[in-house]
Amino acid sequence: MKNSLVKSSFGVTIILIGGYFLSFVKEAVVASYLGVSNIADAYTIAIQIPVTLFSFVAVSINSIVIPLYTDKLYKEGNFKANLFVNNFLNTILILSVLFIIFGELFSGYIIYLFAPGFSIETHNLATTLLRITFPTVIFTAVTQLLTAVLNSNKKFVLPSLSVYLLNIGLIITIVLLYTKIGVKAACLGQIIGAFFQLSFILVIAKKYFKYKFYINLKDKELIKAAKMSLPVMWSISVAQINAIVNRIVASFFFVGTIAALSYASKLNTVFSSLFISAISTIVFPLYAEATAKNNLKQLNKLFNFTISTFSLFIIPLILGLIIYKTEIITIAFARGAFDLKAINTTKELFLYYTFGLLFMAFRQTVTRVFYSLKDTKTPAKNATLGVIINIVLNLTLPFIMGAKGLALSASISAMIISLRLIYLLKKRYKEIILKNLFISLKKIILASIIMMLAVLLFKIYVPIENNIIALISGAFVCISIYIVTILLFKTKIAFEILNKLKNDKNCNKR
Repeated sequence: MKNSLVKSSFGVTIILIGGYFLSFVKEAVVASYLGVSNIADAYTIAIQIPVTLFSFVAVSINSIVIPLYTDKLYKEGNFKANLFVNNFLNTILILSVLFIIFGELFSGYIIYLFAPGFSIETHNLATTLLRITFPTVIFTAVTQLLTAVLNSNKKFVLPSLSVYLLNIGLIITIVLLYTKIGVKAACLGQIIGAFFQLSFILVIAKKYFKYKFYINLKDKELIKAAKMSLPVMWSISVAQINAIVNRIVASFFFVGTIAALSYASKLNTVFSSLFISAISTIVFPLYAEATAKNNLKQLNKLFNFTISTFSLFIIPLILGLIIYKTEIITIAFARGAFDLKAINTTKELFLYYTFGLLFMAFRQTVTRVFYSLKDTKTPAKNATLGVIINIVLNLTLPFIMGAKGLALSASISAMIISLRLIYLLKKRYKEIILKNLFISLKKIILASIIMMLAVLLFKIYVPIENNIIALISGAFVCISIYIVTILLFKTKIAFEILNKLKNDKNCNKR
């Protein structure tokens, strides 16, 4: 099972690298046309609000469907599992339509809620753009559901390709139509890209899903899904309060603060997704399968392997991003309206977001372990604590540190609630043992510090003016020194991954 995890993770990661390189291009195109301006603020709010308001449904779909669908598939067969998905899908479609109608009617009031500090001009523009982007929720809902079905059937690589179409749709639309309809082209691109993404998912899901118009609100599994989803929805809802408070505070800072926060956050998300999304996407169905078979020892092995792998890759990544933050921001965004001031603002925000990378991975992993155990209440309670902490920090740190306090608040909150979730998991399930993780962590941290010192010396004594060359050479030095050091320290998780790759390669030869 671990061999399959490693193989699939590397396959999905390779696709995600290409996908997030394309995402860099998308963000660079948007930044080039919009820069850090009131138009950029309006656009950022308009595309984030549908995601924010509907995210509790989207995340619930993935979190609830995979465990329940897996149970149905293993215990009752494909027909019953497909019937459950159709019932769930049609119910979600009805809710999505109602949600869109509500959003279109009350767009102006919603903008006031998310960004009360906007000027009248920016508010009116954001309202218009929001009305364009609301229909994307239907595409998002169906895409999430069918992707969950594919993941449950151990299909990960092809579904991960769909993000290419999402970004390509936006890039093409904004390049072709921006001179004609302005910033509306970017919002229209969101819809076109989401439609392309859904179309692709529909094609590859044909083998595992057959659509049928079936709605049974009294179905036991649907009711069970609804009950399980309530804590998940609450978790996401309170988490989005963080984003709301974040944007409210940001809207009172200088013009472009919301856009700068968005650029820094998205860039941070790109790096986190490369190391978090692939593994998290793949292990969740495996967690669900282990708990469905009541095999907590296997669940413990998977959990240890996951968080140890995250630690191995993300800790040195954080230090590397801190050292080369200027080069990264410059390469990603420095063109067109994105000037030196925008670079300096965004790189500082990016710095504080990177501190939370590892804890974001831990939080997502432990949350999915609880979901696989069909315990959605514990993550919900923990998320509530997290939002309280984040709100307190959002209302204090920015007045000491400026906008940087908003980014740091997110990282501190992620650290506290992720560590608390791990504590609760160990406390409730004696099968969860993390002794080997702590041993590996010491070696990983020491190797990362050695790597950081070596790279800092390299950067001082071998100055390189070209940002791309500087970043590539720095990455080569980072990776080389870290690999050598981590192997010299005989770090268990590193050798475990190498052995799995070696075994998988030998199996393929046979």
